[in-house]
Amino acid sequence: ESCPTMEGLCSLTLMLLLLWPPETWEGLASQPPLPTKISRDPAVLHLGSGTGLEPITIMTFDLTKVTRAISSFDLRTWDPEGVIFYGDTNPKDDWFMLVLRGAGPRLDDGCWHQVNNQEDSVILEVDGDEVLRLSQVSRPLAGTALPTMRIAVGGLLFPLTDLRLLLIPALDGCLRRDIWLNQPGNTAPFSHPPQGACNPEAQPGTFLPPGAHTVFSLQDLPQPDVDPWAFSLELRLQFFRGSGCLLTLGILANQSLLSLDLQDQYLDSGCGPLEKGSLPLSPGRLLQLELGLTRVTLSQGPQEVALIVPPVLLISLLDLWTQPKGNLILGVAPGEASSVSFCLDGLRVQGKELDVDQALSRSKNIWTHSCPRSLNNSTNTPH
Repeated sequence: ESCPTMEGLCSLTLMLLLLWPPETWEGLASQPPLPTKISRDPAVLHLGSGTGLEPITIMTFDLTKVTRAISSFDLRTWDPEGVIFYGDTNPKDDWFMLVLRGAGPRLDDGCWHQVNNQEDSVILEVDGDEVLRLSQVSRPLAGTALPTMRIAVGGLLFPLTDLRLLLIPALDGCLRRDIWLNQPGNTAPFSHPPQGACNPEAQPGTFLPPGAHTVFSLQDLPQPDVDPWAFSLELRLQFFRGSGCLLTLGILANQSLLSLDLQDQYLDSGCGPLEKGSLPLSPGRLLQLELGLTRVTLSQGPQEVALIVPPVLLISLLDLWTQPKGNLILGVAPGEASSVSFCLDGLRVQGKELDVDQALSRSKNIWTHSCPRSLNNSTNTPH
């Protein structure tokens, strides 16, 4: 696999949060080299099958039987923020977690990076070079009389509101070659990973399979320009398949006021029940939607279609931004059927990039920061 060099790795921090009193967490023992007999295709665990509030796997360990506190794993992701794992012996006063967040050595480049422990530290290695060392020691963990330890991979074991840190917990990433406390844990998988999410051919983006949706509150998004009133949206589709709703402005459970629907490689735009327009759609090219006081313009390259906004509809559209139920829906509206699936390479509102993790709600089967290379022609599934 091709990975970048150390130059320019500067936009992500690997954080070890050891909270509530630190003296209750123990240092990790020295880490020997990884086993040399590793399968060319080791088992890979996908971390992004939910919102990050529900772990993918929970392991339990009897710490009285731990003789060597050795832990290591490989991580691959394009996601800049989220929980790798959480652990505790007592969720009230003895817990810890490892997350991606902020600035520092870059890990969201889609390459495999090894994280391991040595002596009293958690070590981050990028392409064999140590780039980050985090230390926290009170007494040796091996042979301790502490109770059972839980380690939850890909999520937390308490409400996010109890965390004294602003954090998006969901992490669309992949874990392999994992060793925990030098012994196998009692695993309890909560869900099955999306097919192909950790495939070597995966690429960055956001993938919505058939029937999936993401709902944003318009009040949480960048607000329209005031004088003159205008709202803009830009997105780029790497590929698409099937027929159905691509994007909607409206209120859940009510008729949409503005919609974009994919039909036979054409994008049909609708402004209320009467105004309709159609635009041939090409993958990879920037799609722009501009909404003003008198018309809606949809364009991709030199192709453009414009719809007149009736005065009655304009009032309803403007009201979407003044009431809490106004939504931008990406994909099919919840409860409706659709065969469309697509890979999104960027979504900007008013010139600012949106993160699917910040949506009001979304389907669990969405890949928030990765896409398959292609879809099966007959089943419309990633491969």
